[in-house]
Amino acid sequence: MPIMTMYNFLTDLTPDYQAILSVDPQNVITISGQKEVEIHRGRGRAEERIILSDQTRFGVKLQWQFLSEVDHSTLFDWYHDPAKACGTARTFWWTPPAQYESSHVYVVRFDCTWESFMQNYKNYGIANLLLYVAGRKP
Repeated sequence: MPIMTMYNFLTDLTPDYQAILSVDPQNVITISGQKEVEIHRGRGRAEERIILSDQTRFGVKLQWQFLSEVDHSTLFDWYHDPAKACGTARTFWWTPPAQYESSHVYVVRFDCTWESFMQNYKNYGIANLLLYVAGRKP
């Protein structure tokens, strides 16, 4: 059986902003996958499950303990610039770090509010930066 990644379950998509975000995270990348299923519970153990979509909603959590001023500025600009991501509004390309799967490019958008921290004067960090994976590069 071939090695399966989220790439195998996504469709081709063209992003709103056609550039690649490539600041590699430093900690473990967390990938989540969820199907859109509603569960209606009745009395006792009765329940009904309704599949709203057979597509998986993938998310990726990135973390940086220490970021250079340049990398922090890049991420900050990417998130806040209306022509780029415009917060959580627009999609763009993202490549996972080489040790995960270097050959795939995904179409993502931010799925969180911006929150970073600074410690010891100019040592920046980001505890959680969430990406919603909308598709893959055609």
